[in-house]
Amino acid sequence: MRLSLLSLLACPVCGGDIKFSALQSFPRHDEPVDSGTLACVACAREYPVEGGIPRLRPPQAISARADKTRRSFGWEWLRYPGSRPGDKAVFLEETMIAPEEFAGNRVLDAGCGMGRYGAVAISLGAEVVALDLSESLLRMAEAARTEPRLHPVEGDLLHPPFKKGVFDIVYSQGVLHHTSDTHASFKAVAALVKPRGLLAIWLYGKAGRYQDFATNPIRPDREWIIRRRRLAWFLVLIRHVLSDVLRVFTTRLPVSVTYALCYPLTFLGAVPGLKYLTFSVDPDFQARLIENFDWIAPPFQWHHTKEELARWYEEEGFSVVKLLPHGLVPKPGALGRRLK
Repeated sequence: MRLSLLSLLACPVCGGDIKFSALQSFPRHDEPVDSGTLACVACAREYPVEGGIPRLRPPQAISARADKTRRSFGWEWLRYPGSRPGDKAVFLEETMIAPEEFAGNRVLDAGCGMGRYGAVAISLGAEVVALDLSESLLRMAEAARTEPRLHPVEGDLLHPPFKKGVFDIVYSQGVLHHTSDTHASFKAVAALVKPRGLLAIWLYGKAGRYQDFATNPIRPDREWIIRRRRLAWFLVLIRHVLSDVLRVFTTRLPVSVTYALCYPLTFLGAVPGLKYLTFSVDPDFQARLIENFDWIAPPFQWHHTKEELARWYEEEGFSVVKLLPHGLVPKPGALGRRLK
C-alpha cells in the first residue's frame, strides 16, 4: 500500500482515523509499503499490512457461510485467465458511466475480484481503490507495485474501511447480493460517495410480480422478450426454482467439486433454447464456466427487483439517472447521482 491511502481509510469498527503504528522502513516518494501495522487512532485496534495489502477486516469472527463465500470467490478469481478484450465495453455498458467521468477522479471498486474493471477505470484516468474480502487481492497487489493509481484493500462490504463521502465514483458489479444482507451492503457503500458523486450497482434479479416484470428495461437485441413477456416471466420463474434446488446441494459441496459440476452446465450454455436454463449464455466457454460457478457456489445469493433498487437509491439521497437494460433474466442495475 502507499501512504497516500491513509487519508481515505477508517476503522471498520468505530470509524476512527487510521495511522501506521509500525513500519519496517519508511517509504520514499510514495513507494509501496509491503508490511507493517495499522492502528485506529480512536479505539487502538490494529490491522496488518501483508504483501502490500492493508487487511482491515472487522475483528469479529466471520460466519461459516461468509467464510465459504470468501474462499469460493478467491478460488474462482485466482483461476480466472485475466482481462478480456471486451472488458472495457462491458464495464461501460453495465455501469452506464460516461468514459470522461473517470479522468482525474477517485473511484471505489466495491468487490473487485481479480481487478478486470479496476484496470479499465485506471485506463480511463481514474485512481482506483479496489476492495475485496478474498485472496484474489494477491493478483491486485502485484499490479499495484508498478501502478501508483491502484490501491488494493482487504475489507468487508458490510463494514467498508473508508471515511464517508471520499469517492467521486463507487461501483459494484454483481457483488452485493453475495453478502449476508444486500440492502445493508448497499447502504454501506452508498455512504462513501461524495455529494454529486456517482453510484453504479447491478444485482441478481428475479421474476417478481408480473406487472413489475412487464416494465423491465429490455435490450434492443432481445425483442422477442417484449413480444412474449408472459412466456419470459414464466421461464424466469422456472429457472429460479431449478437454481434454488441445485444450490441446495452445490453450496454444501467442496469448492473443487462444484467447479467440476459447472462443466456440463457450461456446455449446455451453447445449446439454443436450453441455454436459458443455465446461468450464463456468454459466447466464450471460459467466461460461461466462471459465471456458472459464480452462480452455484457462493452460499449467499439474494435476488431483487428494479423497484427495490430504485427505492434504496432514493432512501440514501440519490437520484436515479439510468436503469440498466438486460436480456431474459432480470438484472436490476442503476446509475445514481448523490443529491447532496
